[in-house]
Amino acid sequence: MEALELLEVIQKGENSRVQFKERLPHVNSIAQEMVAFSNTDGGRIIIGVNDKTGDLNGLSFQELQTVNQQLANVASQSVFPPIIIKTETVKVQEHNLVVV
Repeated sequence: MEALELLEVIQKGENSRVQFKERLPHVNSIAQEMVAFSNTDGGRIIIGVNDKTGDLNGLSFQELQTVNQQLANVASQSVFPPIIIKTETVKVQEHNLVVV
């Protein structure tokens, strides 16, 4: 996903197919959202965006590594049957965001 496309999605706010997370929430919470999206038409979880204001609060390199590992673990170990997710790091206005 290109930065401009992602910025446009963020500017439209959250909806039934887009959810913002400033940081990765508790395992159960993110697992529930992943399952909900996988049981419908899909969707995007964007990590690094404040869900109340839409402000960008990007992730550091270390946070990117941790978040990607945690997401993979949740998708494969915390839901049954396991789900396949795709993650992408997109730099928007000097902020690294993770799109799931």
